[in-house]
Amino acid sequence: MYERKIPLTIDCGLHLTREVLNGKWKPALLKAISLDIKRPSQMLRLLPDATRRVLNVQLKELEMHGMVEKKIFPQLPPKVEYSLTAIGWSLMPIIDAMDQWGDANRSFLETVITQDPKITQTAKSACLAYGQITIERKTG
Repeated sequence: MYERKIPLTIDCGLHLTREVLNGKWKPALLKAISLDIKRPSQMLRLLPDATRRVLNVQLKELEMHGMVEKKIFPQLPPKVEYSLTAIGWSLMPIIDAMDQWGDANRSFLETVITQDPKITQTAKSACLAYGQITIERKTG
């Protein structure tokens, strides 16, 4: 198990927020759960570049931080569902604002990011799928 070598700074709201959202897939997982995607297998289909292990680790961290609740159904095969807690829901406006900021500054950000010599390729993400889920929920 990982042991932190540098003490965690908790006297600043930015540090606390970063600790909760620190992880490549955490904001995407929270967004997915907010859109009623509850099962880990559904999340894995929505985020195909993520490994099952990484998603499980990040879901466990979100659960430890109180952002999500895990419900285990006593059946065979086992069934697990995640849902946002009240504090998890309170984080959604921040995640939505980050998404809107990225979209509003897309052309500039895409230009500077793709000019970075360390970036050799780019790919599409699940963002379009989120939009489709939102549209289906509004019309359905």
